[in-house]
Amino acid sequence: MNISLINTILNGLIFLKMRFVARSFWNSLVKKTLNPGHAQNEILNQILSDNKDTVFGKEHNFGQISSYTEFRDAVPVQSYEDLRAYIEKQENEKKPYVTRKQPVMYAQTSGTTGKPKYVPLLETSVLQYKKAQQAFSYGLYAAIPGIYGAKILAIRSPAVEGFLETGTPYGSMSGFVEKSMPTVVRAKMVVPQEVFEIEDYVLKYYLISVFALAENNVSFMAAANPSTFLHLAKIIEKQADTLIHDIETGIISNLEKSDADQKKIITRSFVKNTKRARELRNILSVTGGLTFADLWPSLKAVATWTGGSCRVLIPSLEKLIPPSTNIVEMGYLSSEFRGSITIDVLNNLCIPPIDENFFEFVEKERWENKKPAFMTLDQVEEGKQYYIFATTQSGLYRYSINDIIETTGKYNNTPTIRFVQKGKGVTNITGEKLYENQLIQAVQAITKDYDLDVGFFVMLADRASLQYHLYLEHDPVEEIELLEDLEKRLFDLNIEFESKRKSGRLKPVELKYLETGTGEAYKRQCIEDGQREGQYKVAHLQYKNECTFDFESHTY
Repeated sequence: MNISLINTILNGLIFLKMRFVARSFWNSLVKKTLNPGHAQNEILNQILSDNKDTVFGKEHNFGQISSYTEFRDAVPVQSYEDLRAYIEKQENEKKPYVTRKQPVMYAQTSGTTGKPKYVPLLETSVLQYKKAQQAFSYGLYAAIPGIYGAKILAIRSPAVEGFLETGTPYGSMSGFVEKSMPTVVRAKMVVPQEVFEIEDYVLKYYLISVFALAENNVSFMAAANPSTFLHLAKIIEKQADTLIHDIETGIISNLEKSDADQKKIITRSFVKNTKRARELRNILSVTGGLTFADLWPSLKAVATWTGGSCRVLIPSLEKLIPPSTNIVEMGYLSSEFRGSITIDVLNNLCIPPIDENFFEFVEKERWENKKPAFMTLDQVEEGKQYYIFATTQSGLYRYSINDIIETTGKYNNTPTIRFVQKGKGVTNITGEKLYENQLIQAVQAITKDYDLDVGFFVMLADRASLQYHLYLEHDPVEEIELLEDLEKRLFDLNIEFESKRKSGRLKPVELKYLETGTGEAYKRQCIEDGQREGQYKVAHLQYKNECTFDFESHTY
């Protein structure tokens, strides 16, 4: 069938699908924003009613709770480690420990102890995720004409990455969310889905690059982290000649690293295109490079994270795309729960999914000073920063994710929010969510292995350079394996740190040695800045832009 005709048919189907989404999900969500307090009470009551006969529900008297205040008083704030035993017992024994129904899959993410967290997803929560994602798809469609008119470049992790011993699948939330987009929209994807299942990161990103370059009209790009696009741009810059040669011949380089089934599907999907190869060579000869603006001048929008540590990468992304292209906030989304839906894509206004999870908030200073005063969504104030806590349909109750959000305004009567950063003791540059205790464990192991006497160390997360800088107070050590072994330790403790490093999205850790006495100098400055000496504690893991001490002036 003619490609132009296929595209016309798909656009017609997308039109019909978007009308359905508007009637089924979007209009209902907008109506609920008029009374967010009522919507939140409804979802809390539903969660408590559904799970009152679980082990956790009985222990905390869900059946007798009739108000938010009673819920707050009956259930302490929970971490994943508080809930881990319940979740594991439910999976192994197939009995209702945290939820009435069994999970159908798990979202996998790194845990504070080095042991991965497996966040349960029920069939009902899967449907909620799909509804929210389709509502976001409609918001894009309604606000940006032609956004799905051409091809779509969406980059994700595998939706299913493995299986527990019980046989239940687990995977990444970014993969799951992308697969939740409407089927007719996914039919326009540039990259075959099998590419995302490839474990070799170098090969995977090469394949993404070659399939992307082969397409001459992309109207929409999506990836959770803007660092993914920057990484893709570097591959295209460095390997342009090889990529163009593959497009010209129809033969992809290095496919021997994929398995037979993947190779067969990928080879069948990749079509020789000498015309496109000539276009790319002409662009390259005129501009000297191949930016996204050069490749796809009609690009309508890029959906990605724009807040938190990702904010510093947005100017670099803007340089690669046409000036008229909209950069749309993808929404605050974690492995544990969806924190927001972008309700106004032109102004990047996001609301919590008020009919999906129940949310609580504590002002940043009060939580960090251990004087929490919990409030509900209808009580938060514009312009303030809060720690966020969620009760989900999948068995997380008053869950502390250690995330800080800021209220930015209102959509109807519902507060709009944006993700600011992880709370104390956690850094996050490209999605790795590195915990301070993971760093401490890794450094302690290395100092023992190499017989080092390190009394002081600090690691700074540099969001601008996508790199961590580790400073050790010790004479320089010549062993070249030390830094490699340190990273291996971090890989063992944090699966997402390993993933981001091996894919190239996160640069290698840089190690520098500090002169003797640096730790004391750092302590003196902290005390001069207002810390009480009796309460002084080294923050071993910090963001570089938030650290006022000049470690570089104390290095060997």
